[in-house]
Amino acid sequence: MNLWPSTLRAALTGGLAAGVVAAAFSFVVVEPTVRLALAVEASRTAMEHAHGESGHDTELVSRGLQQVGGAIAVIVAALLLSLLYAVALSRFRRTSNFSELASALVVAGGGFAVFALAPGLKYPANPPAVGDPDTVTERTLLYACAIAIAALALITLLVVVRTARRRGWSSTRTCWSVVGVLVVAGVLLFAGLPPSPDAIPADVAAGLVWRFRLQSLGTLALLWTTLGLVTGTLLARASHTATAYARTHRALSGR
Repeated sequence: MNLWPSTLRAALTGGLAAGVVAAAFSFVVVEPTVRLALAVEASRTAMEHAHGESGHDTELVSRGLQQVGGAIAVIVAALLLSLLYAVALSRFRRTSNFSELASALVVAGGGFAVFALAPGLKYPANPPAVGDPDTVTERTLLYACAIAIAALALITLLVVVRTARRRGWSSTRTCWSVVGVLVVAGVLLFAGLPPSPDAIPADVAAGLVWRFRLQSLGTLALLWTTLGLVTGTLLARASHTATAYARTHRALSGR
């Protein structure tokens, strides 16, 4: 049975829903924190001008347009992630005995761990008042490396678990193998990669920084949770409909 078409349709619908929910959460919850950070940035610029230093205070795009563009970017990103999610979920459904909803949530949890949690712990998000524009490329590469390490760790864990089941490993050996993979991944992530190139300026309160970091991580958690819930619910409903149709067809054929 080809699970790809149904999985893709459900994942794209889930991705659209996840993007809308995450964008709404960002507007309601994260936006006030962003405005506080922008106020700090504006105050810093005013002080630089007072001391005769050059600054870039011309706002090329209004904050309202930035919010609209940010919302669109979140929705597009969610749809792109849903494509990768559909590939992983389709493969997982072929090899697992979980229900549609459970499978969708498990794969969504893995996606959150790889694309959000692991890189977010190493390189947490910073508000607008933190970060040098000249280090954008370096920060992007480091974040991508963190994602790659997390993805390799997840793949290795899956291989270890499947090997343990196939060869009948004891629970002790399996647990130690899993712990070993996690330890190696943690060392590579937190000790192997360099720290963030951007320091926290003295005029940015620590509470503001950590509030933004937690809210950003919460946005991603909400995105992946919505993606898993919506996709799994749609697949479960489609499976129930197909099963009911098959039963009806068999009953009619038997008459």
